[in-house]
Amino acid sequence: MLKSIYIKNFAIVDELKINFKSGLNVFTGETGAGKSIIIGAISALLGEKFPSSTIRDGSDKAIIEGEFDIARLFKIKNYLEEIDCVAENDILILRREFNISGRSRTFVNDSPAKLEDIVAISDLLIDLHGQHDHQFLLKANSHLDFLDAYGRTSDLCTQVADSYKKAEKLRIELESLKSKQNKLTAQEEFIKFQLEEINAITPVEGEEEELLSEEKKLSNANTILEKINAISNAFSDDENSASSLISKNIPLLHSLEQIDPILTVYSGEANSALIMLEEIVHALQKYAGKIETDPRKLDEIRNRLADFSFLKKKYGPSIQDVIAKRNELAASLRNIESIDADVDALKKEWEHAIEVYLKNSLELSSERKNAGQQLEVALPQILSELGMAQTEFRVNIDKKVVNLSWLKYENSFIKPSVHGIDEVEFFIKTNPGQKLLPLIQIVSGGEVSRIMLALKSVVAHAVQIPVLLFDEIDSGISGRIAHAVGQKMKSLSTTHQIICITHLPQIAGAGEWHFLVKKDSSNDATTTTVQMLDQKEREQAIAQLLAGEMVTQSHLESAKELLK
Repeated sequence: MLKSIYIKNFAIVDELKINFKSGLNVFTGETGAGKSIIIGAISALLGEKFPSSTIRDGSDKAIIEGEFDIARLFKIKNYLEEIDCVAENDILILRREFNISGRSRTFVNDSPAKLEDIVAISDLLIDLHGQHDHQFLLKANSHLDFLDAYGRTSDLCTQVADSYKKAEKLRIELESLKSKQNKLTAQEEFIKFQLEEINAITPVEGEEEELLSEEKKLSNANTILEKINAISNAFSDDENSASSLISKNIPLLHSLEQIDPILTVYSGEANSALIMLEEIVHALQKYAGKIETDPRKLDEIRNRLADFSFLKKKYGPSIQDVIAKRNELAASLRNIESIDADVDALKKEWEHAIEVYLKNSLELSSERKNAGQQLEVALPQILSELGMAQTEFRVNIDKKVVNLSWLKYENSFIKPSVHGIDEVEFFIKTNPGQKLLPLIQIVSGGEVSRIMLALKSVVAHAVQIPVLLFDEIDSGISGRIAHAVGQKMKSLSTTHQIICITHLPQIAGAGEWHFLVKKDSSNDATTTTVQMLDQKEREQAIAQLLAGEMVTQSHLESAKELLK
């Protein structure tokens, strides 16, 4: 249960602490006194958005703190263990702090926490019915949420959502792979043509450099031979060749040795020069012996180099680029050959994911049908207590058949979604002789309020939410019906803590604890205060609700009767 709420610098609240009790806590007060501010503060505490404009004028920070008794709330205790948070003496304290810059901080038992932790805890702790939730009930897509909450199908819903996301992920991957397959297939002939064009020439790394060198030698063969012949003559063959001249002058060097032995070294060097010249001539003649002057071979080389120029112009700019392109084209062909197998494998995986999704969805659908049948019995019983006797209620569960989708069931295409394959809508008949009509066609605000209260009651019992907070659930009702609603809330308060903001004396009179919300203005400042009323004060407050402006003795007597 909610033990207390502390509010500081929120809207027109300066500083306020409200201590709640178990059972039915009712709040009354004049319009504008600040009742909705209390609801807003609790909503913000439970994770709702908090605009910085809500911080009290002149303050730079707002604080909202709630203290809860979780003695028998084992799901919350388990969750606290998961986030390594200790609840001493079964007390849970949630706190949020908001500063003027728009930033906020969240705490669970004085330890910093994530906002999603508070949201997860509050989902197990409090069900808050705001002033506009009637409109929510009048939207058919909300009916599925009510049914799932009543049927306690959260685990199955998670399985369905996970299997749907997996099937959708695989579908997207398969479509992407098929698109790639189609593109590659469309390019296959062109890829083959390009690859054959390169393979017909089959360039080899380094071959072009060798051919250029060979082409240079062959095209200059005659020049090379002529120059080698001239060098040979100059070095050794002619009478006046270098070798002949050196040979003739060696004896002179020997005669000089006889005169001065120091000159012996030069005759040795002359002999070495003679030998070197002979080796050069021999090497050049040997090189000349290998020179070809075959015009056909030169044409072959030049044709090969022309082929390389063609490839470089088309796939280049270099032969290395051409070879890289050939490897790329070969890889593309291998991809085309293997992508069919990849598509088949992914398709089988996707089909299995669809089977899992359909299995989970059908199981969830079965649970929803069971829950729907129970709800069809439980809801009219509560509505009868609320003055809607002979109400007939139906939970309509259908599958949306579409022209085409990836899910087929019983020879029809079904629209899949993260919520499963069911479309749920509530139908109701409030008077004998009428037809069952969609709930969203109900125009009476009083009927919608009571249906919402009934739904909240059965869902709260089903999911074991300990605290129910109603903000003006009494919209559109009065008199006898208001009394019935008050008594139903009183009955509900035996198993849940109820916090109810109301304008109706019949509902206020049903409360076990009565709080009066007032707005005080002093020293040019306005603030909201909350006072728990004793018996006499309750009589006066309820009489005020009955009377409006002027409270008379008869109003006070009526108030006493209501409180009895």
